[in-house]
Amino acid sequence: MTEIRETQVLVIGGSLIGLTCSLLLSSLGIEHVLVDRRPHTSDHPRARLYDRRTMELLRRFGVQREVEVTGIGDLWTRQNRWIHSLTGPQIAEVPTESFQMAPVDYSPSMPVMGAQDLIEETLWKAAREQPAAEVRFYTNAEDLEQDADGCSANLRDRDTDQVEQVRARYVVAADGVNSATRELIGCPLGGQTFDVYMQDILFEADLSRWVGNRVGGLLFMLTRYGMGVYQPMDGALRWRVQLPNWDPERGDLPVETAREYIVEAVGVDASELDLEIQSIRPWRFIAGLSKHFSNGRIFLAGDAAHAFIPTGGMGSNAGFSGAHNLIWKLAYVLQGHAPDSLLDTYEEEHRPVAEHRVALSIENGQLAANIVRTYMSDGDMAEAERNCHQYGSYEGMIMAYEYRSALCQAETEPPPTVENEHRDFIPVVRGGRRAPHAWLDPQRALSTLDWFGTDYVVVICGADEAEGAAWRSSVDDYRARGFPIRIEQMLHATNTPYAESEAVIVRPDGVVAAHTVRGDSRSPSELLDRYLPLIRRGR
Repeated sequence: MTEIRETQVLVIGGSLIGLTCSLLLSSLGIEHVLVDRRPHTSDHPRARLYDRRTMELLRRFGVQREVEVTGIGDLWTRQNRWIHSLTGPQIAEVPTESFQMAPVDYSPSMPVMGAQDLIEETLWKAAREQPAAEVRFYTNAEDLEQDADGCSANLRDRDTDQVEQVRARYVVAADGVNSATRELIGCPLGGQTFDVYMQDILFEADLSRWVGNRVGGLLFMLTRYGMGVYQPMDGALRWRVQLPNWDPERGDLPVETAREYIVEAVGVDASELDLEIQSIRPWRFIAGLSKHFSNGRIFLAGDAAHAFIPTGGMGSNAGFSGAHNLIWKLAYVLQGHAPDSLLDTYEEEHRPVAEHRVALSIENGQLAANIVRTYMSDGDMAEAERNCHQYGSYEGMIMAYEYRSALCQAETEPPPTVENEHRDFIPVVRGGRRAPHAWLDPQRALSTLDWFGTDYVVVICGADEAEGAAWRSSVDDYRARGFPIRIEQMLHATNTPYAESEAVIVRPDGVVAAHTVRGDSRSPSELLDRYLPLIRRGR
């Protein structure tokens, strides 16, 4: 009789989001197997921007500094530019505050604009080191099936052709925009497929003498071949360009044609440019969401769940936030802390966030193209630039979205008023929002965000022991029943977003479940009973 490998979770796909799922599962003590059909991690980077929320998550894994050093830095990330060529006139310039690798007072982390292959390798190394994980590349997951108790699959080693049967309680499919798992479970990708075909070209060249001080996270080059998007990958020699409108019926883009396009964009004679093209990859504009994010015991994550136009870093960062939302819920169900119905809140909470970002990714593409149209028609360039500001300035969207479900307190008061909800952000304690960051030590090494990750946490705001006594008693009661919850006391809450709060209940993903102010009539046990996903409540 063939021996069947038993595990708690099977993760299909080992790119950015699959590896993040693995690291989250390991941090929560969940044994799992991750498989990826590729022989190694990405060698042609696509994702390039890791926003502030994503970097806060990577901080939890202990890889934040390692990822930061791959970034192109502060100067390159302050603006996007539209120019005729590196030696030609500039058309437009738009600031990109949400790209800028610079510290802010409301987060311990900075966004990073860096190459996916380097970040993916960092996550891969970290994932492989975890005792709870078995990470297997060059392995296919085949014949995936599910029943009432779990999921079965055959894992085929593509090198030896040996097959191992695996049985898992749940499956997380992070197998990309062309996800075979998504089709298998009957959750097709809905949305828009655009007749825009792109060629991704990765190349090395020293362009510094032509770039000069016209640095930018994205350089939109308007040449006779059309508008190519040139992207510094390391701020030195490594570049990527996305070229539109290559007819797929003509086959792959020839290397010599790619070389001609790049030389034209630099604006020099070919003899002046030492250029090495490393790889070329075709792709097509697709934007939309899977019909559902799960079917039974199989869950979709990352591009398998939602596809984006690559404008402003929406796609991969939505994948990180979705994984952060899902994995703690799987862990709590597997560990017997919460009922199966907790898993329904993954789609309930994450889908509206992803839907909003998909729409913005389409809109951003239109706004970027509108700058060129406005220029060509002698229109109002100042207005076109203002309208495109949201392309790289969206702190409100990143930091201030609020989950809506039974797991989070519904607020009766509106959020703080800001001039632009998409762009502006004021940190505040609100149900469904990310719990605010505040430094806990003079050295600025420990953040409130470092408290969150495995347990529910009740943050007692202030040094008054008497105020926290009732909360401590209630938390001790739930801990005695085996629920993972603990107290953290913020001794110096004054001059922080926690100043008006008495206690804040925070989920393992760092989201505020509920909060009280001094004099609140609701008791600690009432709030905990209401907002903890307890099995005895049947939720």
